Amino acid sequence: MNLTSDLSQLIDQLEPIARPGGEGRALMVMGSRRGAGASTVARELARLAALRSTRGVWLYDLDFMANAQADAARVHGPVFDAGFGRTPFWSLQLEAGRARVVARQSTVANLFVTQLQSEAGAVKQVALRPAADYWQAVRQSIDLAIIDAPSNSTAPLSLAADLDGIILVADARDPNGEGIAARRAAIEARGGVVAGLILNRTSRIQSAA
Repeated sequence: MNLTSDLSQLIDQLEPIARPGGEGRALMVMGSRRGAGASTVARELARLAALRSTRGVWLYDLDFMANAQADAARVHGPVFDAGFGRTPFWSLQLEAGRARVVARQSTVANLFVTQLQSEAGAVKQVALRPAADYWQAVRQSIDLAIIDAPSNSTAPLSLAADLDGIILVADARDPNGEGIAARRAAIEARGGVVAGLILNRTSRIQSAA
């Protein structure tokens, strides 16, 4: 499987990455089950889009406490406020101390990855909520937002109606058709749109609207 080549075809379908008039897009990538490879797909999709971007691509890691995407992208350099001057889609419940969600540049030009910065033990919980104004500000500021959603939580579904689409990722070795159907129904029930399905770990990635 050539992940880069196959996902490039998906990026081709997004051209121009920013819509006419300069408005960007916001897409979520979600696995049909844990271990489907959604985080890898999200990271590579963001990387490839960044190579064609002028205003930048942001990769949001909804597993705030782990910061796995920021670590994989080896973020560095200046810190950018991830709030875009709006009430964001996340809420930090603090025990004590300070915490904030920021974005930092990866080793790829024009690719920025979110990171939770906090004092030790400061964050008790992170909650997600609808934030249409926030996502509109994102679209006006960058070309593409890719949201990496953990598949073992239903919390990201609260964002579904605010986004331009959700891409489901399934493991071709065990597609879990019932899980895909259930996830699609849950997304649509919350006003979201399933933009496509990626079958990962095949001899060739297959995507379908």
